[in-house]
Amino acid sequence: MSAFAGDRQGPGLMQFRYRWQIQSRAASLLFAGAVLLLISYIFIALLAKDTYHAHQLATDGRMATATVIQKIVHRASDNGTSNTSYEVKYNFSTADGRKVEGSDTVDSDTWERIADRGPLDVQYAASDPTINRIGTTSGVSMIGATSLIVASALGLLGATLAVKGLLALRTAPESADSTAPDTHAVASHGWTTVVGPPLLQFPARVSPGIMIGGILLVCGLTLLLLNALYSRQERLFEAEGMRATALVLAKSSHVVYNQQNRLLETKYDITYRFATQAGELVQGSDEIDWRTWKSIREREPIQIVYLRDSPARSRLAANVSGAAPRITRVLGAALAASGSLLLGYGIFDATRKHRGGPR
Repeated sequence: MSAFAGDRQGPGLMQFRYRWQIQSRAASLLFAGAVLLLISYIFIALLAKDTYHAHQLATDGRMATATVIQKIVHRASDNGTSNTSYEVKYNFSTADGRKVEGSDTVDSDTWERIADRGPLDVQYAASDPTINRIGTTSGVSMIGATSLIVASALGLLGATLAVKGLLALRTAPESADSTAPDTHAVASHGWTTVVGPPLLQFPARVSPGIMIGGILLVCGLTLLLLNALYSRQERLFEAEGMRATALVLAKSSHVVYNQQNRLLETKYDITYRFATQAGELVQGSDEIDWRTWKSIREREPIQIVYLRDSPARSRLAANVSGAAPRITRVLGAALAASGSLLLGYGIFDATRKHRGGPR
């Protein structure tokens, strides 16, 4: 007999079938369509302006010599902008004598090469000189054009799914009595079998011991692997680390979701450039805590440590601890041991039941 009284007729069964059909078809289509439309809108909003400006400069661009008015470093802070950016303000005259002021954001290397109050080559659109930038453009990039096309296609697909969802929502009450498949669940002896409509129908026979044990074992082994990799890297920095003075180029902060704590956390990063003992210029980055991030300022020196044979691997000197977190190793071992015990018991119990042993 069905756990949901599948053989019984009446308003209760009709209501259940109607609700199941809405959730499995109309609501799913509407949700998928809304998500695709949102993603499409975000990408188009970000790409459309830059793509249009690049197209105007490529088709109607003119070169001019500008004069640098001001060089600005927009410093990152925890209560303001989250990323460091370098801006250059300038003015220039168009071919017909109009005076135009403009600004552009550049990388740190370009910002250093530009002289304050010095000359600067800029490109502007003859039909609209307010569209201008430092240097020249080769037109709309292949990545930008492809991203815009993909975003438009996602928007079209999202709109199609949303329309289908609305149509399914309208027709669901009319077909609830005759077309909805029976849905039921059967449970016995710690095993669960679930049967659903054709689109979502699947048999599931899962022993709790096997399922929970497998999850714990995978999580424990993952923590132990990460701990081993971290320990190896720390030993390398301790044995082969070379100290150098680096120049801080940029600071950034971003919010991430911590699945373990189910909380939003802010990560703090810095980017810097240093010279190795051989004179090679290398750019590196490191993740640091908030207190250290707050105390560091752009364009100031800072001490870093890099690997002699691999200068691309570097970090702040204050971040070299020489030992992996002990709690990660202990937690990983505990999870792996618990998972192994549960998984072993689950497999043993399943084998016994399959052979018709005592239950």
